[in-house]
Amino acid sequence: MADKMSESTGHHAGNHTNLIAFPVDATAYADRAIKALERMHYDKALKYFRKAADCEPTDPIHQCNYAGALAEAGQFEQSNRILEHVVTELDPELTECYYYMANNCAYLEKFEAAEALLEHYLSMDPTGIYAEEAQEMLDMLHYEQQHPIMAKRGKTGESSEEEASSEKEQHVATLERLEEERESASNERKVDPSSLEDSDEQELQHATARQMLEDGRFNEAEQILLAILEADPDFLAARNNLALAYYYMGRFEEAQLMLRGVLERDAGNLHALCNLAIFERQAGHEDVVQEMIQVLSKTEPFHPEHSFKLATTMGILGEHEQAYRHLKRIVTRTAMREPSVYHYAAVAACHIGRYDEAARWWAVCRRLDAKSGIAAYYLEQLQRIRPGDTLTQMPSYHYRLPYDEESRRYQQALEHSGLGQQVDQEQSSTTELRSAWQQKVKRDPLVRSSLFWALRFGDLDTKLQAIEAISCLGDLEAQEALHVLLLDPDQELVAKQVSFYMLRRMGVSEAIQVELEGSIQSYGTTYLAEPIPEWDEAWDRVIEELRYQLEPHASLLMMYDAEMLWYNWLTKAYPDVPKLTKAGVWAAALEYIIMRQHHRSISYQEAAERYQVSAASVSRNVKRLMEETLIDSHQSSNRS
Repeated sequence: MADKMSESTGHHAGNHTNLIAFPVDATAYADRAIKALERMHYDKALKYFRKAADCEPTDPIHQCNYAGALAEAGQFEQSNRILEHVVTELDPELTECYYYMANNCAYLEKFEAAEALLEHYLSMDPTGIYAEEAQEMLDMLHYEQQHPIMAKRGKTGESSEEEASSEKEQHVATLERLEEERESASNERKVDPSSLEDSDEQELQHATARQMLEDGRFNEAEQILLAILEADPDFLAARNNLALAYYYMGRFEEAQLMLRGVLERDAGNLHALCNLAIFERQAGHEDVVQEMIQVLSKTEPFHPEHSFKLATTMGILGEHEQAYRHLKRIVTRTAMREPSVYHYAAVAACHIGRYDEAARWWAVCRRLDAKSGIAAYYLEQLQRIRPGDTLTQMPSYHYRLPYDEESRRYQQALEHSGLGQQVDQEQSSTTELRSAWQQKVKRDPLVRSSLFWALRFGDLDTKLQAIEAISCLGDLEAQEALHVLLLDPDQELVAKQVSFYMLRRMGVSEAIQVELEGSIQSYGTTYLAEPIPEWDEAWDRVIEELRYQLEPHASLLMMYDAEMLWYNWLTKAYPDVPKLTKAGVWAAALEYIIMRQHHRSISYQEAAERYQVSAASVSRNVKRLMEETLIDSHQSSNRS
C-alpha cells in the first residue's frame, strides 16, 4: 500500500554521505513543518511545529501553528490548552484563537463552551476575519441546542457587565487549570535536537528525489525514482512522484501511464485519481474527466491532507463550489498559519463570486507572507472591481504571481534598471535582475511546469514568452522541451524559428531536427531560415557588436528580432550586400528599430552615442533596413 511510505521531501537523518546537517532552531523546524503542510503531510507538520514551539515557547505564531496541527490530528483538548495560553500569556491581540477554540469545542461536542467562546470572539472583534463564520456557527449551535443564543448578548448583541465578569472569572479559572496541564505535558516532551528519524536507504532516495522535484531538477529525480521502482514496483508514492516529474517536463502521456499503474495497484489512491483527472483534462479527454469528477464529488476524505488534495484538484478542474466547501472547512476549523492555504480558499471564493470573503482570506495571507507580494497583487485586483462586476481574469490556484505578471515586472525592472546610471553600473544592475529572474524560473517547479504547459497549449505570445524563459534554464529539460516543440506538427512556424534560435543560444551546435510541412528535416544553420550561399565574417561582427551593447538591457526575444531583421536584410540584398566599414553603425540602426518596435524610448543620438558613431549614419541605415526588408509581422512590438 502507498501509505507505508512517506512522500515527504524532507531529508532524513542517518549516515548517508550526501545529507546536510539540519539546523535545530525554531525557524528551521517551522520551515520544515510548512514544507510538510505544502505536501499535506500533517503528521510531519505536527512533529515539526511541536519542536518549533518547544524551541521558542514565547512565540505566539509557533504556538498557534502547533495548536492547529494538534487540531488536525484530533487532539482538540491539547490544542485548546495551547490556544488559551497564547491569548492570556503571549498575545491577547490574536483574537481568532477564540474562534479556533470554539471549533475544537464543537468537535468535542462541548457546545455550550463553543457558544461562549464564539460570543467572546465576536464581542472582542466584531469585524474580525472569522466574524461571518462565527455567527454562522452560533446559528448552527442554536439550532442544535434549541435554546436562544441571543439571550446572553441582549438586543444589541453585547453582553451585560455582570455576565461578562462572570464569564471572565470562569474563563480565568479554566485557564489556570489548563495551564497546569499544559506545563505537565510540556515536561514530558523535551526536544532532542540531534534526533531526526532514521529511514532505510530507499526512503532516503525517495526524499532526495522529492527534493529534486522541488528544485526543478526533473531529469535527476526521474533517474532516482526509476531506480527505486526497479527495486520495488509497488512503491506507489514513488510512482506518483515520477508521474509529476514527467508532467513537469511536458511528457504528459508518460505521466498518465504512470498514474494508471498506481491505480491498477490501488484503485482508491486519491493522489493518483486527482492527478490523473488533471492530466486527462490537459489531454482534452473531457468525457473521462467528467466521469472522474463524479467519483471525486462523492468522496469525503477523513484525513486533512486528502481533503486539501481533493479541494485543490476540484478547483483546478473548475469545480469551484466543491473546492470552496472543502477549503473553507480547512481554514475556518483549524489554527493553521500557512499562507498558501488562505490563498487557495480566496481563489475558490472568487470563482463563486464571494469577493468579500476572498478579500478576507487574502488579507490573512498578506499578513502571514507580505514578502512575496502574492496576496497584495490579488487584493489590488479585487479593489478594481466595481459593484456588480466580476473579475476579468480569475486567479490561479497556484500560490504564485501569474507568469505574465512575473514577466511584466521583470521586464519593467529591466527597462528601468539603468536609468541615470553609468554603463558599467547599468550592466551590473541588469545582470542582477537577470540572475534573480533565472533563479526564480530554475527553482520554482510550478513556474517550470507552467512554462512547459505554455509551450504546448498557450497562444503564440504566451508561447514565445515561455520559450525565452525556458532558454534561461540552460539544462537538459529545457533543451528537450524545445526539441519536442520543433518536432510537433501543430506548432506555429514562428514558435519553431524562435525555439531553434534559443537552442543555438543555449550552445547546441550539432544539427537540429525540425518538422516542416509534414516532413522532418535536419538543420546545421545558425537560424531556421534559408541559408545564404556565402557568409562574410564582417556580418558576424555586426551581431557581436549588437549583442554586446543590446543584451544588457533587452530580452532574448528582442535579440532574436534584431538578428532576424539583420539576416533577412542580408538575404534580400545578397549577393549585392554593400561592404561594411563600420559594424557599429549597422548595429546601432538595428537596435534603434527593435527598441522602437518594443515601445522602448530611444533617439538616433542615443543609439549613436552607445556605439560611438554619428546620428546621421544611424538614421541613414535605419531607413535602408526599413525600406529594403520585409519584417515578419509576428516580430512586432507586441512582445514588449
